[in-house]
Amino acid sequence: MNDEPFTDDLDLASAHTRSQLAALLRTIHLRADRPSLRTLEARTRHDNAPLSKTVVSEMLKGTRFPRKAVMISFLRACGVPADRMEPWRRAWERVAAGEQDLSESAARRPPAEQDQMASDGVHATRSATGEQAGGGETRIIRADVPGRVATAALAELGAKEPHDPASGAVPGRAAPGPVVRRRELGALLRALRVNAGMTIEQVASRLLCSPSKVSRMETGFRSVTLRDIRDLCDLYQVADAAQRDHLMELAREGKRQGWWQSYDVPFGTYIGLEADAISIRKYHVSIVPGLLQTEGYARAIIEGGKPTPTPELIEQRVEVRLRRQRLLTQGDPPQLHVIMDEAALHRIIGRPSIMKAQLDHLVKKASLPNVAIQVIPYGTGMYPALDSSFTILEFPEPMPAVVYVEGLFGFIFVERRYDVERYQRIFNDLRSIAANFNESIEVIEKAAEA
Repeated sequence: MNDEPFTDDLDLASAHTRSQLAALLRTIHLRADRPSLRTLEARTRHDNAPLSKTVVSEMLKGTRFPRKAVMISFLRACGVPADRMEPWRRAWERVAAGEQDLSESAARRPPAEQDQMASDGVHATRSATGEQAGGGETRIIRADVPGRVATAALAELGAKEPHDPASGAVPGRAAPGPVVRRRELGALLRALRVNAGMTIEQVASRLLCSPSKVSRMETGFRSVTLRDIRDLCDLYQVADAAQRDHLMELAREGKRQGWWQSYDVPFGTYIGLEADAISIRKYHVSIVPGLLQTEGYARAIIEGGKPTPTPELIEQRVEVRLRRQRLLTQGDPPQLHVIMDEAALHRIIGRPSIMKAQLDHLVKKASLPNVAIQVIPYGTGMYPALDSSFTILEFPEPMPAVVYVEGLFGFIFVERRYDVERYQRIFNDLRSIAANFNESIEVIEKAAEA
């Protein structure tokens, strides 16, 4: 298969602001399998416009408008061929004109108004940053900047476009949820124990509890009481008051209720992790993944479960599945990369009309800048992981990635670094085997017409 990132399906002509251009560049980064900032630096070391980690990071967030040569270097490093560059150059020139309009408009404002806007911007940054995951600042300026300049100003300051209630998007990502906070706390507690040179059994003996309790606190599969934190800090000789307060705060946040906990679902831990992931990579053989399912398709899947669920439970689980999908259109959404076997497109789930609607829905969702879908065609034959399905969840530093593997009789979380890396390599192999993004959409559309 042709493995270069496909760009012809991107609507570059619609890019008029820095944030819109950044969203398109993030799509290219995703389709190139998200090369690290260090890798991009190395690939462009000898270019006329070498990349730096800071420049690339700010460019992808939309907080920095890059020079044209820098953008071209980034695209080249992501594998975009030279004959596909011209539309990108035109898009950059359009955005640059908007940036110039913004600068001229700001220069014409009275000094007192400029000072007031600067003051407002600093205040909004401080209040918004504490509510964002992943460290990206969101700055909001006054809403009285007219017309096209207001849109450019929002892009200049790194904010999302104004929220459209009809779109279903949720502006801004919430603070990390309780599942991620428990895992963050668990990792810190384990590091403190190892640094103290103690085993789980020794800690359990000193705390007069079972070793399994200590283990579950460190893996994040149970909440930790403030008394536990106090006793562990004393045991590990944590004298720094700020560090003790931080651990206490993580314990408090880990006890908060996630929205999913009011439902009867057996995979609440996964939903909590999914909600806070910045990257979700899914491989499915037989069905469309839940984040991309229509209501009719989801209902047919759930109704077919064994033992047969009650009508109340069916409604509840359909509601949970649809609510999970909101994260794809929230502010600062995760990057979703799905690889499916072509069999999932032809297996009739429910009625043919339900399947047709589901395939049309896949094509629509693939147009989102943070969603990439690939299909492994029938003609591929045997390939790795043909008998498995898995999801790789990645989080902001320092949280390590997690692999979720679901089966007929339950699910497991794979967390050891070596095992996670094996799944990551397999996913990369599958990506190279699958049809590219444009070819995959054609396969889906052909299946919908059958």
